[in-house]
Amino acid sequence: MKLQPLKQTPALIAAVVILLVSIVAVSRVDFFERLEHMTYDWRARTALHFPSQVSTNLGFALVDDETIDAVKSGELGYRFGLYWPRHVYGRLINELSAQGADVIAFDVLFGERREDHAPLMIDGNLIESDEYFTNALRSAGNIILATTVNLTPPDFFATNAAAVGHVSTEKDSDGILRRAKAFTQERVWHLGIVLAARHLKLDLEHADVDLAHGRITLRGEGGIERIIPVDADGFFYVDWALRPDDPRLTVEPVHSLLRQNRLRKLGESFEPLVDWRGKLVVVGSSAQGNDLTDLGATPLDKNTLLVSKHWNVANSVLTGRFIHPATIPLQIVLIVLLGVMTALLSLKMRVVPGLLAVLMLATIYSALCVGVFVQQRLWLPMILPLSGALFVQYALLVTYRALFEQREQRRVKAIFSKVVSPNVAKELLGREYLLLGGVRCELTVLFADVRGFTELTDTAQEQVAEYVRANKLNAEAAEVAINDSARETLDTVNTYLALVADTVKKHDGTLDKYIGDCVMAFWGAPTAQPQHALNCVRAAIDSQQALHTLNQGRVAENSQREIENKARVSAGLHPKPMLAILSLGTGINTGSVTAGLMGSADHIFNYTVFGREVNLASRLEGVSGRGRIIIGEATYAALLRDDPALAARCIEQETTKPKGFQKPVRNFEVPWQT
Repeated sequence: MKLQPLKQTPALIAAVVILLVSIVAVSRVDFFERLEHMTYDWRARTALHFPSQVSTNLGFALVDDETIDAVKSGELGYRFGLYWPRHVYGRLINELSAQGADVIAFDVLFGERREDHAPLMIDGNLIESDEYFTNALRSAGNIILATTVNLTPPDFFATNAAAVGHVSTEKDSDGILRRAKAFTQERVWHLGIVLAARHLKLDLEHADVDLAHGRITLRGEGGIERIIPVDADGFFYVDWALRPDDPRLTVEPVHSLLRQNRLRKLGESFEPLVDWRGKLVVVGSSAQGNDLTDLGATPLDKNTLLVSKHWNVANSVLTGRFIHPATIPLQIVLIVLLGVMTALLSLKMRVVPGLLAVLMLATIYSALCVGVFVQQRLWLPMILPLSGALFVQYALLVTYRALFEQREQRRVKAIFSKVVSPNVAKELLGREYLLLGGVRCELTVLFADVRGFTELTDTAQEQVAEYVRANKLNAEAAEVAINDSARETLDTVNTYLALVADTVKKHDGTLDKYIGDCVMAFWGAPTAQPQHALNCVRAAIDSQQALHTLNQGRVAENSQREIENKARVSAGLHPKPMLAILSLGTGINTGSVTAGLMGSADHIFNYTVFGREVNLASRLEGVSGRGRIIIGEATYAALLRDDPALAARCIEQETTKPKGFQKPVRNFEVPWQT
């Protein structure tokens, strides 16, 4: 029988852990969400170290500190403070358009008209700064203006722009920007989506929005289609694939473009610094230390240019590559899978190998999570499957297993501590499995019967009856005398049986049972013993010698009592009884038997052996007489192999035909006197 926990208990533990972890996954507990976001950020940073699919037609026209200084200094032909007139942006539009930019998106808010800005002279005519900007918008025909929920461009600008896109941001609870909202309630699309949609000619007006199933489908000319994975509120995760310093991103400071525009107006020739032809340009700020600062925490860094979200969103639409968070059903499947595998490893393997296997499973799963994110942008959960379904469950199952094994060791110890030697019991308790459910094995069986016990009982009964009659004891006193006599008789036989049992355990035998005044023991199970026959015979020899020593002591004690009793009789006292002198008859046989636990699991188990060879050992004990050891032919053969000197002293007896056996059997007497 395997020493393993009841199947339903660890299965229940595993099921409860898996259920609780699944409930937490569905409930989206903020604490675990934050931890999971940390693993997401780590994966996003890791992905930057591997080649990824990015669009090569994205650009960034940046307003940096040098641009601000250049405008302030007047080197561009005009001098302004921090807040530029709108015509400066108009000149930027003109230059980017002249250099062939495909679409230009402003991450700059034009929330109102600025009539307070000084007009400028164009071809001898004064024109307002806002009007100049509006003319540039209309002339370019490819400008996207920024809007927020609280600040929208006036119609004077919006109607002349190609489109508007919202630049609103909503950070997660830990203050990190990971997501973007596909569109606002007024169906104003994200600036990055609009930027890419203009280039791909996607129809945003007729987008198929299915928030219930977590997707937005955009379709365009030629069968082009993009599916954006979103949550129930329309948010999707930004794939931060392009940093501002990525060489695949076309970058040029705004003051450089304005300088080129001034040269163009003056009719002077120049060579563009970068190639803006066909580019999708995001105009935004990288300046620091002033109101134009646009830095914030993203998965990539604590201080990232937030304008980068726009071209990264546009890149996802252009390439069709989005972050795909695992669905709730997929998360539960992963939790169940890891939970079941952890349970199997925890229960089927020993503690140290099981721990190594669980750690290996955690490593493989972590590598899988990173790998599919890098390659497919599939975001598999790590925290709940690993911490809950794997590590917490492993800890609980190992704890349960430890408690169970302690209980099981106590059970095994209770079964065997009284029937085997301490070193055998220690070996049994140290094993992971014990075959106790019935096995066929070769072992040696011993039956040792205390001779003279029946005569002792009869004599004791006659003596106590005579004592009751002679002293005319009443019923109560008679019962006391009878019980005292029975106790003395039992103590006597127990003295002999205990001596044999101790000798059996000393020689690493398994004490099976007491059958009246007979001891049954065997060698070779539940632990294998290569020399089980020799060990058994030596135990029988030591038992006979120990009984001989015991009897010598009892004879000496009887001699002393005879002297003492004369004095007691003279004094009118009852004489002390003589100590019984008993002998031992032993039968031993070796052969193939069935060993296992017999009995009821609800009551008493007895680890015993049975079979033909066991019966023969019992029959040999029956013919052994007093003070003799009789062994079967197989036991004698084992002695010839393991101890030839002892075998040579054995004396073959006449063959005997035991009861229940069809043929006579050879038997040998083992001398034990020294």
